[in-house]
Amino acid sequence: MKIDWRRVKYVKGILPFLHKGAVPVIFALDYLRLWLRRRKVKKEAPERKFVVINLIEHFGDIVACEPVARDVKTRDPNAYLVWMVRRPYRELVLHNPAIDQVFVLSCLTEWIYLAGSGLFDEIIDLHPQNRKCPICHRPLLKERGNTEITIETYYNYGNLLAAYCQSAGIPVIEDQPRLYIPHETGQRIDLLGLPERFVVAHCSSNEASRDWTQEKWRQLAQDVMSNLDLPVVEIGLKPLLDLESDRYVNLCGQLSLLETAEVIRRARLFIGIDSGPAHLANAVGTFGIILLGEYRNFKRYMPYSGGYANGENANILYHAGPVAEISVNRVCDAIREYVNEMNGDSE
Repeated sequence: MKIDWRRVKYVKGILPFLHKGAVPVIFALDYLRLWLRRRKVKKEAPERKFVVINLIEHFGDIVACEPVARDVKTRDPNAYLVWMVRRPYRELVLHNPAIDQVFVLSCLTEWIYLAGSGLFDEIIDLHPQNRKCPICHRPLLKERGNTEITIETYYNYGNLLAAYCQSAGIPVIEDQPRLYIPHETGQRIDLLGLPERFVVAHCSSNEASRDWTQEKWRQLAQDVMSNLDLPVVEIGLKPLLDLESDRYVNLCGQLSLLETAEVIRRARLFIGIDSGPAHLANAVGTFGIILLGEYRNFKRYMPYSGGYANGENANILYHAGPVAEISVNRVCDAIREYVNEMNGDSE
């Protein structure tokens, strides 16, 4: 007998997903599990709100917006909070005590289907309007929040946290992001035998317009190791320094995101450009010297909240032009000033 799918009484739309061939079967099964979880939550406490935060990428954005999860639980401690994320970034939210469930998505299109499923009592969609799924090329069209905030305009509305809050239609949160690193991650970093005192450097982003030059990074690292007597630990995907020195440690491509955060947490100083690890440094409380220039159509912008935004825990080196034009001497002077203050405080 041929089944007429249009007449089937389906569970919150799961069968139309399969019938249309719009999403993989595995997503439909995950969807069913999420529906069953909601059913269990509502059965135990019918008044409990089922709330979702959607911010599936990238990892700097996820770290910057961590205060949103805590804000949800502050407003409603009884809420059941789900965070939507892509698998590569799952660990960033997995250990957050404010989050009850982490739901892994393959792409933004899967979220578009879920957003219309009726599963959630409250949706906090932090992605900017018209953001396109890089896999399916489908744009995200939101009805709630400030729809004027797009990938071309978001820094006109404040730092990442402030802009994304407005994009989601929630009050702007001004708070320091936090990162929750489990004990076993620290144990794995112990095995690396890192120096007691060191500087950690992240030298390249996913966009060349945010980057400093390799020659300048190498000059800076040599100055730090020789004149300030501090080892340099490089993190990231691929090494840019790649120095022949017993005071240089290359950890590129060897660490998970939380392991990277733990290395940054142990450093005396973080030096970097506008990239995900700079947000990790802000979240774990390591003082940062950050190189920022003009980016896209933003002449001067602030990615961070908390101690990196107000200057209490960072020195943001702005430049009116490409970040690559910042001089080595300027960065060396900023490092030397901080190290001298740090040594003075320790005496």
